[in-house]
Amino acid sequence: MENIKLIGAKILEIDAKKNPNFTGKLELKTNIEINSLEKVEKHKDTIKITYIFEINYGDLGKIKIKGELFLLIDPKTIKTIFKNYENKEYNTPEYITITNSVIQKASIKALELEEELGLPIHIKLPKLSIKE
Repeated sequence: MENIKLIGAKILEIDAKKNPNFTGKLELKTNIEINSLEKVEKHKDTIKITYIFEINYGDLGKIKIKGELFLLIDPKTIKTIFKNYENKEYNTPEYITITNSVIQKASIKALELEEELGLPIHIKLPKLSIKE
């Protein structure tokens, strides 16, 4: 959505583990939770979102990232977001935009951690191919 702009982000916690003795079948589940939404007092058009982004590899390991996003949003959309959040209405354009912002920010850090730990990549990366 054009009326929601990411203006800042920070990571609060990282928990990443790999079981070096893993020999089972690989499972991969991703979970995203929006834990809190609050208005930033000094900036009326800004909200702070606290999230948890988790990739669970079953017995192989896990990556858990807790962070905050700061979003610049027009006042009308802020009201809509808070109303939908209170009513647990998550299938809205605003909520999808917020969730996509979480995915974009947390996935970059998760990719770094996956590389360092030798865990499988949780997203499909683009590939080049020869045109026929």
